[in-house]
Amino acid sequence: MAEIKIAVRVDSIGNVNPSAASLRRVLSWVASTGATSVELCGRRVLNVSELSDTAVRTLRKILDDLNLQIASIRFPTQHGFDHLENLDRRIEATKTAMRAAYRLGAPLVVNQIGPVPPPPKPGTAGKTQSSASAGGPLITSALPPEGLSISEAQAWVSGVQSTSPTHNATVDPRWDTLREVLDDLGRFGARVGSFFAAETGTEPGEHLARLIDMSSEAYIAVALNPGQLIINRHSVSDAVAALKDRIRIVNAVDGVLDLSAGRGIAVPVGQGTADFPSLIGQLEDIPYRGPFVVGRANMPAETAAQEIVQSVEYLRNL
Repeated sequence: MAEIKIAVRVDSIGNVNPSAASLRRVLSWVASTGATSVELCGRRVLNVSELSDTAVRTLRKILDDLNLQIASIRFPTQHGFDHLENLDRRIEATKTAMRAAYRLGAPLVVNQIGPVPPPPKPGTAGKTQSSASAGGPLITSALPPEGLSISEAQAWVSGVQSTSPTHNATVDPRWDTLREVLDDLGRFGARVGSFFAAETGTEPGEHLARLIDMSSEAYIAVALNPGQLIINRHSVSDAVAALKDRIRIVNAVDGVLDLSAGRGIAVPVGQGTADFPSLIGQLEDIPYRGPFVVGRANMPAETAAQEIVQSVEYLRNL
């Protein structure tokens, strides 16, 4: 088995600000844990919209001195890409983060895209509810063959209505919105050299895989988050099987279902129901060669450093 590459999510540590002194202090501590890369937040740790050339050079110098790389830039948005209000603004902000990631040498920008609805049935992608399902005539752009009589043409149209794959079919409008956004970000990533990675969690891995695979011209990566999948009652192994080599980064987060509270909660890696030894074996078969990012959202400040050290040791011992 190849050696596991470990990164640390810097914004999970707490008490980090964009100043060079603060970043050097925190990154020096990260290097001391044995991690070889970091995940930086494009909002809390860096302001990617105002990242000057001097700031880029300073940060890259600090990283080089500590023999660290940037595994990814995390760029959370207030709403997912399924939410239409201010959607263009969120897309442009994400593209700005992708440009900044390339300048910093980071290959990925990570964010959740919003809940992915169930995939449309074959033949219905990109279609809305047909007028036939609403009681009206089915309108088709196809023309009947030449030379038919009026009665023959009417019979031909009736045949189209009865065999059309969109008859009585509906598609959740969020599906097309998400597909168009990912197409846009995928093409943009190919131009700028840093790619968008959709984080798993709110939907089964198969749904996300179907959405991403709708486009053969744009590339979207995946950030696998086992803890979020568990919290939302989805199978981690099924997600890996569906997403395969789209997975370019793994957020080493664990999770458990709190049956008394009726919800799932994120927990330190190795303390939940995620079977990391089995997961690593399944990823090895892809084969996966990317980093495992330790650290999670909303970690208690008083125990964050200790949890990160324990997470690094846990993964190194697998």
